[in-house]
Amino acid sequence: MITASQIVVLVLGVVVCALSAWGLMVPDKVWKLVNGALGKNWGIYVAVVARLLLGAALVIVAPESRFPMAFEILGWLAIVAAVVFLFAGRDRLRRFVAWIEQISQAVTRVWLLFGIAFGALLIYGIV
Repeated sequence: MITASQIVVLVLGVVVCALSAWGLMVPDKVWKLVNGALGKNWGIYVAVVARLLLGAALVIVAPESRFPMAFEILGWLAIVAAVVFLFAGRDRLRRFVAWIEQISQAVTRVWLLFGIAFGALLIYGIV
C-alpha cells in the first residue's frame, strides 16, 4: 500500500523533473518564475513549506526506499534548508537568486540536469 509520504515524494520528484526539463529549454522563464515568486510575500513560505514537506516525507519513507541512508540524509538536508531559508529572509534569498542568475546559461543548464537526476532519484527510490 502506498503511503501519503510516498505520494509526496513521488509528486515532488515529478515536479522537480518537469521544472528542470522546462528550465533546460527556457532558462530565462524559470528565472522569471523564481524571481516573481520571491517578489511576493508568500514566495518564501512556499519554498520553506515545499522543503519541509519533502524533508519530512523523505525521512519517513527512507526505511522502505531503495536508498534508505541517502533518503534520510537528503530529508534532513531539506529540513535544514527550509529553516535556513526562513531565517535568511526574502531579501537575502532574492540577492542570492540574483547572484546565481548571473551565471552563464550553460552552467545553469548543467545544474538543471542535476535537478532532473534528483527528481528521477526520488521517483526511482520509491517505485
